[in-house]
Amino acid sequence: MKKLFLPLLFASTLFSSDLNLEITNTTLAANLNLLLPQKETFALRATYLYNDDKNKNDYYSVGFGAIGENALDNYNSKLTIFIDYTHTKNNSALPIGIGLFNNNFGNFQYPLFAKAEIAYAPQVLSFDEANKFLKAKVEFGLKPIQNAKTFIGWKTISFDNNYLSVVYAGIGFVF
Repeated sequence: MKKLFLPLLFASTLFSSDLNLEITNTTLAANLNLLLPQKETFALRATYLYNDDKNKNDYYSVGFGAIGENALDNYNSKLTIFIDYTHTKNNSALPIGIGLFNNNFGNFQYPLFAKAEIAYAPQVLSFDEANKFLKAKVEFGLKPIQNAKTFIGWKTISFDNNYLSVVYAGIGFVF
């Protein structure tokens, strides 16, 4: 999976994309989203999460999603439907998810944004030692300049048992 993430990182310079880095006391995550150039309504997604906890393995995810125009009758909101392949050393799953992203809300000097995603895989879409998978994520942030952002968030990742539940801080770059 590491071999797949690096080419996606370099491909980010060819397509419209964003790269987000998330940090906690014991984890470091990199998320890459590449918008496909046809209509920019489909995106390739990749995540690598390094876990410093000796009882946990690193987490990988790769997938794609469809981005809806003007979700909830709000110009700044987008609805996404996605499917990811997720993997740790002992667990794998193919969750299907839904997300909501609001690119700019409020009347502030710097644009604020919010993002929420949830993904679930029942037993039939879970493999190896996993019988189910659930991931939820919420982020709030600020865009101090057009091509960069800072944010805080909360995420939980769970195979049969809780793999990770953390509050994190991060930065992101838009290409």
